[in-house]
Formats: sequence, C-alpha cells, structure tokens
Amino acid sequence: KHSPGARALFTVSSRGRPFAVMAHARWFASLPTDELSKLEHQLRKVILKAVSSHDGPFPLGEWIDRRIGGEIETRRGENGLLEIFERGKGGAVAGRAMDMSKEAFFATLAPDSFAPPEEALRDAMFEFLASWRSPELATLRDLSDFPDVQQRRNAFLPRNLPLRDWIEHRIGGEIEFRGMRGGSDIVHLTDAAKGVVVAKYQQMRMGPPPPLGPPMGPPPPMGPPPGAMGAPRGGAPGRVDKDAWFQGLPGDELLPGEVMMREVIVNWVTRSASSNRAPTRLSASGSEPDIKRAKQDFLPSFVRLSEWIEHRIGGEIELKSIGNGDHEVFLRGSAPPAAASRGRDGGRNDKNGTPDEKERFFATLPADEFSPEEEALRDALVSYLDRLSGSGVLATLQEAAQEEEISRCRREVLPKGCPVPLRDWIDRRIGGEVETQAEQGGKVIFGLRGTLPDVGVGGGGPKRKRT
Repeated sequence: KHSPGARALFTVSSRGRPFAVMAHARWFASLPTDELSKLEHQLRKVILKAVSSHDGPFPLGEWIDRRIGGEIETRRGENGLLEIFERGKGGAVAGRAMDMSKEAFFATLAPDSFAPPEEALRDAMFEFLASWRSPELATLRDLSDFPDVQQRRNAFLPRNLPLRDWIEHRIGGEIEFRGMRGGSDIVHLTDAAKGVVVAKYQQMRMGPPPPLGPPMGPPPPMGPPPGAMGAPRGGAPGRVDKDAWFQGLPGDELLPGEVMMREVIVNWVTRSASSNRAPTRLSASGSEPDIKRAKQDFLPSFVRLSEWIEHRIGGEIELKSIGNGDHEVFLRGSAPPAAASRGRDGGRNDKNGTPDEKERFFATLPADEFSPEEEALRDALVSYLDRLSGSGVLATLQEAAQEEEISRCRREVLPKGCPVPLRDWIDRRIGGEVETQAEQGGKVIFGLRGTLPDVGVGGGGPKRKRT
C-alpha cells in the first residue's frame, strides 16, 4: 500500500511528462514500509553527524557543488526539489526534458557562484572561442553548434530556455551580442573575457583541461535582462595587467583576432604608401572603419594600438615616433632615414600659440584614435571637399571655416583661446588623408591627400577659382 504522498507523486506531471516523479515514486515504493533499509541507515547516520556538527542549517546542496562537484551534480527536479546524480549520468529526465519558466530557473541559481554544470557550460564556450580560427567573428549559431557546448547545454539548461538568455543573465559581463550575420547574433568579448580566452588558448596548447571539479569562483557580473543590451554593465572584473596580457599571447603565432587586425593594418599602410607623398600617421587609423572594428573586437581598452604593433607585428610594420604619442607608419624597411625627425612647420611659431602650448594641447588628444568631436570635424571637412570634387574649385580653409557645420565642429575641438589653428590640427591629426598648402596672399588651400596641384607661395600653375 502506497502512502498518500506516494500516490501524489504519481499524479504530478510536467506538461504530461511525469518521468522524474514516477521514478521517485517507484524508488519510494521499493523501500521497506516499517523500517529503514541498510542504505538508509548508513545515509541517516552520515546526515545526522553532519547536521549535529554544524552550527545552523547544513547546506547539503552547496556542499556537494563546492566539494565533490567533480563526482556528484545537483539539479532541481520537475517538482522543484533538489536531486543529485553521479556526474554525467543524470540523463534527460532531469535535464533537457524539464521545462521551467525562465524566472523560476534563474531563481534556483546561486547569485554569487557557479554550480559545476554551469561552470562546465561556460568553460565549453571559452574553449570554442579560443579555438575559433575564422577571420570573421563567431555567431551565436557557431557557438551553439560546438559539440561541447551542445553537450553541456543539454545537461544543464531546461530545453525551453534559449542559450542567449543564460549568457545574458549569467555571463553578460564577459560575452555580448552586437549586430547580426546570416540571421544570427555576432559574439563580442568584453575586456574581461579577452584575457580568459587567451588563458584558455594557452591551456589548450599545454594539454587537456583538468577534470571537472568544484566551481572556479563566483560568476562575472550578470548581464542585463533581455531587451536591455544597451544598458551599461556595472562591476566589471578587475583589469588584466598589460604586461601579463601580452605574456599570455602565443609566442609563435597570432590569435584569430590578431590575424584580422594585422591584415587590415598592413593593407592600410600599403595603400597609404602608394597614394600619399607624406608619411602616414598612426593617428589617421582612427578614420579607418576596418581598423576601428578590429581594435574593438580584440584589443582591451588599456592596450594602445602602437604597443600591439610593436609587440606583435613589429617585423612587418615600423613605427617612427614624432612626439605627442603619435607615430609615422611604414612597412618595415621602407622608412626614409629622416622620417622620425621630420616636422610639418619647421618649428614655426604663430600668433595662435607657442610650440610648447601646441604640444600641451595635442597631448590631451587620444594618440591612436579620434575623439568624437574630432571625428565630427574630420567628417565635416571631408564632406565639404566631396561637395567641391569635380568642380575645379580649390577649397580654402578660410572659406571652409565659414560653413556652419565646420564652424560648429571646429569650436568643439578648437575652442576660443586654443593655441592650435585649424591648419595645424589638420596636419597633425588627419594629415594622412587631408593635406594643406599655402597660397600667395596668405590663403591656405586644402584637399584630399594627393589631389592638390603644385601651387606654392610665389609659384605658378593653376589659379584657385573663387567660391
């Protein structure tokens, strides 16, 4: 005769699938009615000893996860009760067959630590990212199709819970989704995760990963709930030391993200060298979409592009410092001997400020990229040149400065009292794209590099048409 509780176990069902509860009922029905079995006596003694030796409630489930998680795993069953299994043998009954609401599932997870099966899923994801070799960024579909990720997901997540939801809620401080390709979200790593991928890559090269055991530690800050991907994430993990980050990179090959960055930089330098008469400056790379994207996808915010070039592809790309943190960029061996000491204005001093004042101003600007205000000024100047393209009209800085958009953007970058005139900013910050040239009468013409005629002070040649 079954107890009322046992009959209730038979009738409880999760969407018509009472597998787990029926298994529980069969097991309870197999036990002696009026006494404990030998196994139960042994279990009772161990539990009583553990409870009596502990001050307060004994956290059995958490103890299993933290101390013997490599052998035993815990899960919430269909009836919400804690179940334990020999690791890897829980089967579909307690895993994918279970449907739970998203909120109910996340409520079962510890807010400040990973359970072993959760740690295993995260670890499988980073193993995939460390082994990814395509020059394109991986997508969520690529991640989901990785065999180890599939296996860990099936063993841990309810089948009605999308993998993306778990990522956003539990490791959103490490993995983000921005943009789509082929109908699938593109995976992006935060600064915190880039160091983890490098460490995982090194671990994979040294040998097989260690067996699963207790959790590695608390999870990173949770991501925002779905629908709030644009919200800032707080409490980011501590930064990786710059030297440690470089030491973690493989010594004899480039990682996939580095391969992509090397390719776009070499192409840019080659293209610039063939079209520009003056050396290309590294700061001009801030206007190159492919380089900006490659930096964003791979470089942590605390590593400068110039530092990565010198550490990782210095055998191909040569940098010549020109002060203020900027560099002229050459294919290795192609730099002229005097490239490092060449100046644009011969140390001239004008009414706008002394050389020292100008240097102090330029020192406040980002070395390897444009500030948002500089980006806007550059775009306004290039747009102005585009409008004049093909008209035979030579643009002058004096007339361009009267344009409303250029005037507004100029004030944002070079406010009243700034010691740097617009020409100096162009030469120093976007000289790889735009060049300036003095005309008779004190006018300064400018244009996309390589498009200006040979019109110098006191020179002949084409005359500038009035606009």
